[in-house]
Amino acid sequence: MLPLLKKRLTLIVSMLCMTLHLSGLSFAKETTNAPAVQQSHLLQSKTFLQSQERLAYSLGIQAYIYGYPLVMSAKTMEAMVKNRAPINQFNYADTLASPAYRDIVTPNSDTLYMSAWLDLSETPVRLTVPANSQNRYYTVQMLDAYTNTFRNVSNRSTKQQAGQYIIASPQWKGPTPAHIPVIYAPTNTVWLIGRVEVKGEADLPQAVSFEKQIAIAPVHPKLQTAHVPEALPPDVLSSLSFFQVMTKWIQSNPPPECDRVLLDQFAQIGIDVQKGFDPSALGPAKLAGLQRALQDAPSIVQNGFPGYATFRNGWGSFSPIGTYGNQFLARSFIAYSGIGANVPSEEAYYRALIDGSGKPLTGAKSYTLHFTKEQLPKTSAFWSINVYDNQLFLAKTAADRASVRSNTGTLAYNPDGSLDLYLQQQPPKGKEGNWLPLPEGEFNLVLRVFAPEPATLDNQHAWPAVMESNPIP
Repeated sequence: MLPLLKKRLTLIVSMLCMTLHLSGLSFAKETTNAPAVQQSHLLQSKTFLQSQERLAYSLGIQAYIYGYPLVMSAKTMEAMVKNRAPINQFNYADTLASPAYRDIVTPNSDTLYMSAWLDLSETPVRLTVPANSQNRYYTVQMLDAYTNTFRNVSNRSTKQQAGQYIIASPQWKGPTPAHIPVIYAPTNTVWLIGRVEVKGEADLPQAVSFEKQIAIAPVHPKLQTAHVPEALPPDVLSSLSFFQVMTKWIQSNPPPECDRVLLDQFAQIGIDVQKGFDPSALGPAKLAGLQRALQDAPSIVQNGFPGYATFRNGWGSFSPIGTYGNQFLARSFIAYSGIGANVPSEEAYYRALIDGSGKPLTGAKSYTLHFTKEQLPKTSAFWSINVYDNQLFLAKTAADRASVRSNTGTLAYNPDGSLDLYLQQQPPKGKEGNWLPLPEGEFNLVLRVFAPEPATLDNQHAWPAVMESNPIP
């Protein structure tokens, strides 16, 4: 009996253990699945989807502000390489900019422009500048892919002497010609903008001749392959393709390490600088947030000046400009309103949109601008005032010009050294040299001071207001 009873008890215990084990497995399965079911329900909840849409909207706005200069650089490079000159070659202008000039916004009509887009990923580029016995103002401005100016080679830095410079990528480790200084660019993509002074119509041929002595060439031409910029969608500034172009340019042109903390946030909504941007991998909520960001962000960029602008007598100045650090909204606003702006120590800018009484400037009225001798711009080169339309291009005027400048010898100063400028549509008889022609409709002015002296850059310096007046017949 005992062996049989023992055998039966063992069988019962085994069955109980198996039942408990199976029950435990079933319970564990239910316990494991419960959070997953709850999580699935949470991911489909209205509150969660709204939060994801809002997150994508918020970070999408920030990403747009950060990436706008990159996308504008991509657009500018595409157009210039297609219509002006291939990569690593200069395009030289042989005339001053006119209202038909659309390469960049807010161009000047005082200097000859030359421009080149560099790809330094395969070879450095050699820049050659000539001797400058005439003390002609010129500069070759160097911008990185983010539109920061990192160097100017100008007649002031060369002290009028001929020179050569090597422009290399940040990671270049190969050979470079001996005894030539190397300028290491922050990014592989570099935009060179050259400006050469023209002292008047008669001086144009000499200015063109001088300009074309400023040259670039690859240091290792055999390493260079033909680069054709990617064709961008026409709506790149307002569609999801914006983020694709942005991430591609960041991959080719890594930013400063300190920017990574911001870029890591963008990855949460699919704007991943490591993997790129793939809208098909995003859910409807995030896509909706990004689409909403694309509707609102352009206006934020276009109106991004208040925190950086200082206004005196209707003239506004902007800081920072030319190089921006972590002020990404300032960088984007300048990319929108004056891409390629130089640093103030090389070229200072002041814009007026209103007259002395705070009213918008319009060609339907006439104005005077009176500089006392002390108010005149202080410069070792020259200064100018250009007229622009509301699209920030040079304004069309009946006189077929939209500027006055100090280096042409045509300005007539008053006996006490002061200067009066006459802003109106028709020429003032006997004062044509001091006439700034106006267009029809609203306009704005930009005062430029090339090679300004420190007194002009002083924070307390104020330009005279543009004053409404009766037209001079």
